[in-house]
Order: sequence, then C-alpha cells, then structure tokens
Amino acid sequence: MARQIAKARAIVLRTRRMGETSKLVTFFTEEFGKLKVVAKGSRKPKSKFGAALELMTEVQAVCYLRDDRELQTLSDCDLMRTFPSLLGNLQLMSYGSAACEMIDRLTIDQEPNKRVYACLKGVLCGLEEVESQQVEPLFWYFQVRLAEALGYRPELIECVECRQVLDTRGLLTFTASRGGGLCRTCSRRGGAVTGVAEEPDDAAFEVDGRYRATGWPNEGYLVAAESMHFLARLQSLETYRKEAIPARPNGGGEIRRILQSFLEYHCGHGRLKSLTGAYRWD
Repeated sequence: MARQIAKARAIVLRTRRMGETSKLVTFFTEEFGKLKVVAKGSRKPKSKFGAALELMTEVQAVCYLRDDRELQTLSDCDLMRTFPSLLGNLQLMSYGSAACEMIDRLTIDQEPNKRVYACLKGVLCGLEEVESQQVEPLFWYFQVRLAEALGYRPELIECVECRQVLDTRGLLTFTASRGGGLCRTCSRRGGAVTGVAEEPDDAAFEVDGRYRATGWPNEGYLVAAESMHFLARLQSLETYRKEAIPARPNGGGEIRRILQSFLEYHCGHGRLKSLTGAYRWD
C-alpha cells in the first residue's frame, strides 16, 4: 500500500508504554481526525520528541499513514502549546482528562472533524481562564457542543414527541434514546414513574435520581425544567466566551445525569470512567 506523509495539528488524548523505549500515542488531529501512532524511541532520555507527547499538549505532528494499518508511525513532532494551569491543578486536570477521554471514546479512527478539534482545544483553553464556579458549566458546554459536532444534538427546547415548547417550570423527562426532553403529557403517555405509586407532584420531586420515567426505550429521568433550560442556554452559545459561561447552579447533579446518560448512550461502550474522576469535585 502507498504511504502518505501527513502533517497536522494534533492534541494528545492518551499515551501508554510500548516495548522498552517507545510509546503508543492517540492524537486527535485537525486534518485527519483520531490517529493512533507509534513514537519509536520516545521514552529514551534524549528522545527527539522531548515533552511533546504529554497528555493534553498541542503539537505539530508528522506521520507516515498507511490505509492497511491501524497503527501509524510518528516521524516528527513539534510542541506548539501546553496547558500548565491544568497540569498544576487536580480539579482542572480531571476535567481536561475527561474531555480527552470522551473524544477518544466517541470518535473513530481517521474520520476528520474540525469541529471536534475546536471543541477540545476550546475547553482546554477555557479551563485555564474561567473562575472556579464556571468550571463545571464550561465542561457542560463542551459536552453539548461535542454532541452536536458528532451529530447527536440533544433536543432541549421542544418535546421530542409532540414538538411543543417545554415548560420552564415543574418536571420534565429526559430520555437519551429519544434524544431529548419530553413534556409531562408525553411522559405520562410513555409510562409511569418508578419509585412512586403515581405521578409525583412537584413537591415530591427529588434530584437524587430516585424517580425515573419508564415505558420509553432506555427509560428516562425526571428532571427540573430549570435544569433542562440551563443546558439549552449553554447550547445556544455558538462560540465560547468566558463572560458568557454562567456560574454553576443548584441542582447540578441532574444536569450531570442528563449529559452523562446521553453521551454514554451514544458512546455505546458503557460508563465513561473519567467523568467519575471529574465529578468528584463537588
């Protein structure tokens, strides 16, 4: 098979040891999508790659690509940008690592998607500058924009069944398999609510995930309408601006649940472990 020399901007998603002196590196590149490369000799003390292959670094990579191989060969790699504020803060590093793992798990090899690259670089840059109360909302913003870039945009404004505008107060149902929110009428039509004998009123609602709406594929969670609309507000931001990211609201746990269930459903590989690490900072 013909060998192609490819030069691309890339962000390091993951690394692991390979043999005595090499590394297996997973990049997400702007031009070629996700690439898995062998960096021969990169673990030697005087490696030409230096610190360019550390997690979350942005590099200019030169690779030899062959269509008949899953692993490509890294020829050269120049460091373009690091994110020292993330590496020096365990909370920020957890969120940055979670963003990298999500892209690794949700994308396939060598499928170009410049919007995904922009989402990843944007969240890494944003984590370095936002205030502490904006960190998790920024990560939620990254998740909804990533979902859209991958073609999985969740519906957060209209009921996915009847297309009526969702209420701004009270309870709604979010179901990952249907792709978004259900109004109260369509939620009742789809099934009952587990955990209670009959549909709970607003006063009975709890945000610990105990009440779930059943009857729809993959079921759904009852959530406060305010949480759904908070996510819709983030989704409406077409470009990242620090001042546009709101502070973390009360009831953030159910916003996590909405996004986690949605992305894990579309991921198809079960729980995203890095999210557990990121969400321990509450």
